Amino acid sequence: MQRDENIRPLTVWEKPGADAVKFNVDGAANGSPGAARIEGLLRNEKREVFIKFSKAISRGDSNLVEYLSIGEAFILFSNSIWVHNHSLVIESDSRNAIRWINDPSKTPWRLRKWMLHIEVLKKRVTDWKIRHRLREGNREANLLAKEGVGREVDLVEFHNPM
Repeated sequence: MQRDENIRPLTVWEKPGADAVKFNVDGAANGSPGAARIEGLLRNEKREVFIKFSKAISRGDSNLVEYLSIGEAFILFSNSIWVHNHSLVIESDSRNAIRWINDPSKTPWRLRKWMLHIEVLKKRVTDWKIRHRLREGNREANLLAKEGVGREVDLVEFHNPM
């Protein structure tokens, strides 16, 4: 039986482990470059939301917004109460941004100043991993990104569902 290369595999949101939380992040830019925003949701294995953010970053392209959304996840998590007793999983639909986080030497020069900042933040989070998730498995962050492009005010919410 042949596999159709045009059919995308079924992708759903996967639970983090019991001692982990997951940040699903995304970004959106209206043009390249254009008005841009970064978004993300930090959730536990029960899908309870701990942190939600949607922030304007002025102008940017798809690589910049994806990279900065990961950076924002590190900022918020490293300054949260969950940093001391949870590991962090970050999921993004950008293979480029994930590659640059895992191998900073591959980061384009135009993103170097943010790369240096993210490298400092990564050291503040002792147990973390980042992985690629197709847009369908990152649906809530993707929807937040699409809604956020028209949002006039930044959104940062902290919840304590425990």
